Amino acid sequence: MKKLERILIYSILAVLVFYVFLVNSNVESKDTIYEEIKVKNLIVVNSLGREAIRLTTNTNGGTIYFFDKAGKNPIGLSIDDSGYARIIIYDKTGFHVIK
Repeated sequence: MKKLERILIYSILAVLVFYVFLVNSNVESKDTIYEEIKVKNLIVVNSLGREAIRLTTNTNGGTIYFFDKAGKNPIGLSIDDSGYARIIIYDKTGFHVIK
């Protein structure tokens, strides 16, 4: 191998090593951690893009709905007009509220 070829190859390797070990390790993480997130509605979807969980607000406070794979409401947690917790259950016979 000629002297110029060795110099060129070693120079390229030195630049690559410098980039991989020094420059690339100083890049900030792509994951961002937030201390607080404020939203009025938050919808979590499954891998098919269908709604799986909904966190929302109502006049009495907040509500959490959990959806089944068909997109129906099998269960919900909420606050009623009196300020007490209620559980909302949807089954084959219809809608039920447990106070």
